[in-house]
Amino acid sequence: MNTSLLESVQQSDGRYLSDSELRPLAQFVASFDSRFRTYTRLKDEGDALVIKALRQLMPTGHRAVIQEHGAKCQRDMLYTLQCIAKAILLDNPDGFIEEYVVWMQNITRALHKESSAIDAYRSLQAEITATLPQEAAQLVNGYLDKLITAFAEGL
Repeated sequence: MNTSLLESVQQSDGRYLSDSELRPLAQFVASFDSRFRTYTRLKDEGDALVIKALRQLMPTGHRAVIQEHGAKCQRDMLYTLQCIAKAILLDNPDGFIEEYVVWMQNITRALHKESSAIDAYRSLQAEITATLPQEAAQLVNGYLDKLITAFAEGL
């Protein structure tokens, strides 16, 4: 759940939360239906989204890489969508960055694969924009933007 809400609850020992401390909970509840629908779409369509994104890269200069490492790319991109889905459901963008983006950035840099990762995730963004409803696509692509920025510029 949202970290600011959890911090407020933990610090409220012996008292009720104030209206300003409850605001994150109200926002969490108000946006839950949209976040749940997005989570469900990613769970149901994640495999197809990743496969279509990788197929879009085949006519580009990444054909040989996809043929050789396609299964690993597919696995990693699907895991990324799973992490994004959980972060969206829990409304936890900070946790996504701390627990996933930093880790993935380090691995990608160690393997010198930033450029191909950026292209792959941009392709995934395009597929998400074409497939998911606008609100869901904006949510997911916001998280992918953070990952792509980490690959390109670091955190």
